[in-house]
Amino acid sequence: MGNNISIVTAFFDIGRGEIGEEFPSYLKRTTDTYFEYFSNLALLENEMVIFTSKEWEEKILKIRNGKPTKIIIIDLKKKFRRQLEVIKKIQESKEFKNKINKDMILNIEYWSPEYVLVTNLKAYFINYAINKKLLYNNLVSWVDFGYIRETKTLNNVRYWKYDFDKEKIHFFTIRKKFPLKSKKDVYEAIFNNSVFIIGGATVGSKNKWKEFYIFLKNNQNELLNENIVDDDQGLYMMSLFKNPELFKLNYLGKNNWFSLFEKYDETSKINLFEKIKDIFL
Repeated sequence: MGNNISIVTAFFDIGRGEIGEEFPSYLKRTTDTYFEYFSNLALLENEMVIFTSKEWEEKILKIRNGKPTKIIIIDLKKKFRRQLEVIKKIQESKEFKNKINKDMILNIEYWSPEYVLVTNLKAYFINYAINKKLLYNNLVSWVDFGYIRETKTLNNVRYWKYDFDKEKIHFFTIRKKFPLKSKKDVYEAIFNNSVFIIGGATVGSKNKWKEFYIFLKNNQNELLNENIVDDDQGLYMMSLFKNPELFKLNYLGKNNWFSLFEKYDETSKINLFEKIKDIFL
C-alpha cells in the first residue's frame, strides 16, 4: 500500500471544441478528443476520483469498465460563478493585457476564464477528495484527464506505483533549471508563457496536499490582488519560489511532457545511459 497511488482528475466541457480559427489550431480539442485520451488513462487499475458534470458521469464509468472509480458531480459555472467573474475581469483589463508578450496573447490561459479556473482547482479537487475520505491510498496524484494521448505513454504500466518521498509535493519538469531568483522571474514566466513545471501531473501524500492547498490559495489570492491570473504552471512556479523546501522537482526530459510512467514507475527500465544523460544534459 505504501507506494500505491490514487489518481484524481476532472473533466468539464469549457468550449475548447468551439475555439475559432483565429486561434492556434493546437488549442482546439473536442470532447471526443478528451475522451479518446482519457480512455488511455482509464486503463490504469489505480483507484480514481473524477470530478465532472452530470452529463459525463455514465460515459466515464463505462470507459472505466468496473475499475475502482468515484464520480463527483459539480456544476462548475454555478459553484464557481464569482471566481469566474473575477478571472474574466482581470483577463479583459487593459493592465493585464499590456503585460502579456504579444506573441503569446492568443494562448488560452490569457483569455479563457474557464480554463484558468479549472487548472487552478486541481489542488482543491484533491483536498475535497481527501477531506471526504474518498481516497484509500496515502499517495495521491493529480493526472490531467487528457494526459495520456497514446497508449504507449503508459509504458505498459497497468497499476502505477512508485516510491515518491512522502514529505514532498512532487512537481515534474521539462527543463533541468529555470531562473526563479525573484518574483520578477516568476512574473516574466507567466507573461511569456515560459514552461518549466508541467501541470499535467503532481504527486504528494495526503498531509502534503493539505499543506500545499493552503499555501497555494494564498498565492492565488496574492496574484489576484495584483490583477494577475495564470494557469497551474504559473502558480506552481510561484509556490516553488516562495517555499522550495516543500517540493521535489522530478525531471522528465528536455521538453518531454509525457515520460511520467516511463521514468517514475516501479517497473521502470530506464537504462544507465539515460540516467547519466539526465544528470549532465
